[in-house]
Amino acid sequence: DNGIVDRDLDYLGRAALLIVGLAILQAGFTFFRTYGTHVLAERVGNDLRNELYAKFQELPFQFYDRSQTGQLMSRATDDINNIRNMLQFSMRAIIQAVGMVAVIAVILFLENWLLALIALSTTPFLAWWGVRFSVSIRPMWLKVQQQFGVMTTVLQENVAGGRVVRAYAQESQESERFEAELESLFQHNLQAANRWAVSYPMTLTLNALSVAGVVWIGGWMVLTGRVSIGTLVAFERYTSMLQEPIRWLGMVVNRIAQAIASGERVFEVLDTRPRIRSRADARPMTSVKGAVTFDHVNFRYSSARAETLHDISFEAVPGQMVALVGPTGSGKSSVTGLIPRFYDPTSGAVRIDGVDIREFTLESLRHEVGIVMQETFLFSMTVRENISYGRPEATIEQVEIAARAAMAHEFIERMSDGYDTVIGERGVTLSGGQKQRLAISRALLNDPRVLILDDSTASVDSDTEHEIQTALRTLMANRTTFVIAQRINTVRDADLILVFEEGAITQRGTHDELLEQRGFYRELYDLQMRDQDDAQRAMREAFQPLPDGVEAESRAIAGKVVS
Repeated sequence: DNGIVDRDLDYLGRAALLIVGLAILQAGFTFFRTYGTHVLAERVGNDLRNELYAKFQELPFQFYDRSQTGQLMSRATDDINNIRNMLQFSMRAIIQAVGMVAVIAVILFLENWLLALIALSTTPFLAWWGVRFSVSIRPMWLKVQQQFGVMTTVLQENVAGGRVVRAYAQESQESERFEAELESLFQHNLQAANRWAVSYPMTLTLNALSVAGVVWIGGWMVLTGRVSIGTLVAFERYTSMLQEPIRWLGMVVNRIAQAIASGERVFEVLDTRPRIRSRADARPMTSVKGAVTFDHVNFRYSSARAETLHDISFEAVPGQMVALVGPTGSGKSSVTGLIPRFYDPTSGAVRIDGVDIREFTLESLRHEVGIVMQETFLFSMTVRENISYGRPEATIEQVEIAARAAMAHEFIERMSDGYDTVIGERGVTLSGGQKQRLAISRALLNDPRVLILDDSTASVDSDTEHEIQTALRTLMANRTTFVIAQRINTVRDADLILVFEEGAITQRGTHDELLEQRGFYRELYDLQMRDQDDAQRAMREAFQPLPDGVEAESRAIAGKVVS
């Protein structure tokens, strides 16, 4: 009205300059808004990942006993990405939308309060619809994220267990399994997309109603002389401009609902209080001798109904070798898992040097307890880094001494780069015996006062086992050693042998003492010794001279084969 209708060129010039100035201000505001939300999103994402990783390090083994690796990995990756994307894009859109709606609302009310009310009349309905949509779609996104975790678990299992899959020719079955989980994820995503597809047109329809109301009522007001045509055009344009933030509303609400569902999964882990932690008044272990005492210990896994260990009591004096023998599932590994506080007993106490281990800090306790697991885990690092994992400051000479003691130095020297050779993921390029000897080297280098060998010589031959045991006996002086094994040759030299059956100690004593008793140990001895006797008898029979007739016939057959 003021420029075109009145033919005021100066006014039009000032209006053009104002538009340029506002565009420059908008560009600057957009830069800071975009940069600020991006920095915020990245920092929040990094902080959440660090907190989640720290929580993974302190959560007890019972948490991992009931959790899938894929579910945990998806929380640290996809779920946090959803939260980060919400902060980066949705927060930016919210800031811009709120600013735009506020400015337009002020302008509209300054021009005409009645048309302004009509233009903004659908806003309460849009807010109600956004809240309703968010509440309804959030469970769908939660199912999507949970199924994404299941799919990740299947993928992780197939990558880690690829050799087993191919060995049993199960590629097609595993592909079908993965496709089924992927299809389930697709269907969950479709449900969320369907809900979004219904919501988005609804927001556009509500906004169109406000535009129609402005045109209808505004047109009547123009015809009756209440407002000018310029005011009506301005109102129509401003009302149409509201469509952009309204379009954002649906996408923002959708992203927020997705981020809330992911946040629930992330904070489910972050809010988990670890049951095993250092007490506030815990003290570091000093001057450790290595006397280990189990005092009427009972233990049950959180996922089990019955107790795994029943009234376990024994004492290992410093420097003593204690062997744990028994059938599979009898509780041997559970006993050794209590010493470094991977688990805590449900009743009773575990003591080192007469002090309840719960009175020590976890870090100092686990530094004094060296462990060679039954399933050896090696990192995708150099041989030296794997051996010195517990003591990164160790010199190459100290690493070599530990490797020699574990009979690992020779095969390490035969590697392409010796101690600087990079081991494949999980040590896939090494044999079982080589991995076990590297794990023993790692435990020895850490110089613990208590050493746990969980069937750590099961993957080596008899000669190598004897050499390792000889080296361990020499190097384990003044250290308390727990050995879990089923080979009589491995445990016969132990100072104390504990026989476990169904979670209880049924026999205890030395090798000679247990042979005099009727029980599991004697049966195990008879079985293994009988196998050796049968093998020796078969060898003797194989090398006995054949009768003359048979020998002549055998030579004739051999001559035909050669010819």
